Amino acid sequence: MFKKLLNWLSEIRKDPSSPSSMGGIFGKMTPESLCGIDPSEMDREEIKEALAQLYKRHNQAAGSLNPELREEAEQMLDAIVHCREKYVDSAAP
Repeated sequence: MFKKLLNWLSEIRKDPSSPSSMGGIFGKMTPESLCGIDPSEMDREEIKEALAQLYKRHNQAAGSLNPELREEAEQMLDAIVHCREKYVDSAAP
């Protein structure tokens, strides 16, 4: 299952214009769900704080010697960037 998730995320990174969907258990995985944010229930500041915490954790993991951990961290960093651009940077203060 984890390999499917990583493959799906790597395809999104290759072609961001492609629809973000995957079969099986990950059928509804979105960058928002990966980051654990819900824009309908969280305000801009809450999203910003949650993404900052995730970034801190996964940015450290991106330097890991473990290639699987490093790959997972890179995928999560892509999801974090996507959410930050969509909900924090582009949102009006």
